[in-house]
Amino acid sequence: MNRRPERISFRFSARSRFAACLVGSADGGLAPGWWDLDGTKPPYAGDAPHYREGLPAETTATQVLPTEDGGLLWLRGAAGSGRHLLLLSHHATAGPLPAESLAVEARGLRLVSGGPRGTLALAVETAHDGRTRVWRVRPAPLRLGDPVTLPGRVTALLPLDGTGCRYATDLEGPEGCRPVSLDLRDGRWHALASPAGGRIHRLLLSAPASGLLLTASDPGDGRLRIATLGDRARLDFPDRLNSLDGAVLPLAADPAGERVALRVSRGARARLFLYDVAADRPRPAALPPGAFHPVAGWSAGGLRVVYAAPDRPADLVTVPDTATHRPSSDAASPTPGTPDVPDVPGTSHAATEWFATPSGRFEAIHLGEWRTAPTVVVALHGGPEDHWTLGFDPVLARLSEAGAAVVAPNQRGSTGYGRAHAEAIHGAWGVPDLADIRFLVRTLTEQRPPDAEPPVLLGTSYGGFLALLAVCADPYAWARCAVIAPFLSARGLRERSSPAVHALIDRHGLGEPPKDDLGPRDVERLAHRIRVPLLALHGCDDPVVPVDETRRLHRSLAGADGPERAPHDCLVIAGAGHHPLQERGGAELTDRLVSFLTAGFPGRRRTLAPSELTVADAAVRHRRPSAVFGHISHDERTTP
Repeated sequence: MNRRPERISFRFSARSRFAACLVGSADGGLAPGWWDLDGTKPPYAGDAPHYREGLPAETTATQVLPTEDGGLLWLRGAAGSGRHLLLLSHHATAGPLPAESLAVEARGLRLVSGGPRGTLALAVETAHDGRTRVWRVRPAPLRLGDPVTLPGRVTALLPLDGTGCRYATDLEGPEGCRPVSLDLRDGRWHALASPAGGRIHRLLLSAPASGLLLTASDPGDGRLRIATLGDRARLDFPDRLNSLDGAVLPLAADPAGERVALRVSRGARARLFLYDVAADRPRPAALPPGAFHPVAGWSAGGLRVVYAAPDRPADLVTVPDTATHRPSSDAASPTPGTPDVPDVPGTSHAATEWFATPSGRFEAIHLGEWRTAPTVVVALHGGPEDHWTLGFDPVLARLSEAGAAVVAPNQRGSTGYGRAHAEAIHGAWGVPDLADIRFLVRTLTEQRPPDAEPPVLLGTSYGGFLALLAVCADPYAWARCAVIAPFLSARGLRERSSPAVHALIDRHGLGEPPKDDLGPRDVERLAHRIRVPLLALHGCDDPVVPVDETRRLHRSLAGADGPERAPHDCLVIAGAGHHPLQERGGAELTDRLVSFLTAGFPGRRRTLAPSELTVADAAVRHRRPSAVFGHISHDERTTP
């Protein structure tokens, strides 16, 4: 099968002349990709043989950043260690050649475009004491120098002029966040002056050429404001800008600071708007709904956004009518120099659908026709502070290409649908969201032919936890279940996870055990109820969900008694992190996952290779018992 390369972690240089990202290779690894957007240098797609042989593969944690002189910086870090390797390469026709490297000991280091003349970029470090240091990345030799210290954590650095010396940022301290300006020349910082008409709150975007700052007001208001700095500083609340229906995120300003590209998201869909600041006039761009990554670049050559759709991996697209010399075509065009990029297609085989439940309704993305497809995969997102969009997911795309229909629900707990929808699971992980999934499988089953195979479950991280609960709650409602990096309970994960995950759980609250037929949402306690073939994948070096969660799952399943014990395969992947399918060897894992999930197709067999945690059980041949929902059914099952 001809697989389209996946591209992630897009970044632009300070003036948007160059772009870079991580590109998936044929074997599932990642390597840097690089584009000269307004020039003539050929693109580099991350697959040069000498590169792959000379350096190890990147991971999803690798940061790539193009420099304004045509170089490429990338930063590798070991999870939780504070040790980083910074590399600088220079473009060549065969790809970027590694030239210099620098070992760096720093906590929470990230690369930021910009910096004064003679600086490749900025590096921002968050120290253990909560202070932030901003370094200049200098070449010849590659080094970090001239640190400036701020008494708190900071968000993005937004340039305030064309020198690369003055920046605005949100500074988080004991009294909360406040916008400040920072001058790298003398290391001084001070609070941004409050313009007439109100106080600046959270900073979103700057346009140095016009002195414009796009800001958000406090959470109780939620409106967007335009701040103009200078001798006559002022603060405006544009009516039309704030009338857009959806969550608005500014992506980039044009070189003159007169127009702003906006991503407007509403549920699973997002649209791109071009906003005329002076006229307070937003108009939709000529791109169909899809997913727009939260980065963009706007240079004299036009606005480039990172666009994806369910049938199109993320790629750079030039937006019509945004270049200094505007094109005559009204159709979206690929960025010059981007290899093998077709015109932006529609998404005819992907759509959104609303499913009603006794408690309300939720939106889901579906690929293919779930009512008639031989296999229906219900895909549960991670997070839980996340949601499915009309973007590209390589696993879901592979399943669709294999003939399966995919239903990806944004059940309660998902973001993008208002505070009440997202906060429904606070203190109740696996309660209202599980109720939605249980109702969904009932709906899918009732609207498919009587002899159709039951739906199949796929879940990652929090979605893996929810998927395991679903097959515990309704053992005979599902055909198979696959989970990636799952955990077994909120309390157990809190005890064994990193401080960041610990804080996420505390923010949501553990709550009281629900008083229903399942009781406490602990898969270790409930694993004996699982009756379907199960495949679990987990990276040994997962910094988010410890691999011991899957080992505990294996022990619980292996210890279950009775003739209906679930056949399962728990694979621990050496050297992999939280996203094993996106790392070296991920292509083979994806093949195995897709084969497992589509095992019910006519003429196919379920074949699972052995592993250190494999239980050699035959697959269960599914039939529909008279009652598959609710409590455990005692209908007899058959095995081949």
